[in-house]
Amino acid sequence: MNKIIKIATFLVALTATISFADVYGFRAGFSLYDYSTGNSAEDKYVKMGYGFGGGLVVNKQLSGSFSYVQEANFLYRKPVIIDTSGVSEKYVTEYALSTPMMFQFTLDEGMPCLAAGVQLDATISSKTTDKRGGKEEKSDTEDRVSLDLGIVLGVGYLITPHVGVDLRAVIGLTEPTLNKEDGWNQYGAGLTYYF
Repeated sequence: MNKIIKIATFLVALTATISFADVYGFRAGFSLYDYSTGNSAEDKYVKMGYGFGGGLVVNKQLSGSFSYVQEANFLYRKPVIIDTSGVSEKYVTEYALSTPMMFQFTLDEGMPCLAAGVQLDATISSKTTDKRGGKEEKSDTEDRVSLDLGIVLGVGYLITPHVGVDLRAVIGLTEPTLNKEDGWNQYGAGLTYYF
């Protein structure tokens, strides 16, 4: 039931945003996740996670240089990979809905644009796989919070009137696991096609 509520809320927010958009498009992106357990001794075993996704982009022009951009993305990600040098490996596989909401400032025609805002991710499914001694055990990720919040900072460039590229960093503000002081930051690149 919780997953249905997340998806319904996501669709309502998307519909409300689309109703005032000037430009629509699709974005596909790839991300790297820099995860920290909150314990420096354990962090030496943590590798960079990764993920990819895509979805709808809507853009509302507010003035000549400013616009509001919102996206509705479906994500597949492995944000946490812990490898203890061949003894064991543990990784998390997730599916999530992501909604970046940003204000975008275009420096000048033919110049890059800067973006800043917030990103809200709702985890639909999170599974942990533990590999040890040739055996693999999968389970639901324990204590995974259902919503992640972060600050988005990015730069983009419109190659043609219909194709744009961007680089982003998402600074995590929430701890992904209950009762722990862990966290992650996200770094990504994307390609957008505008109609």
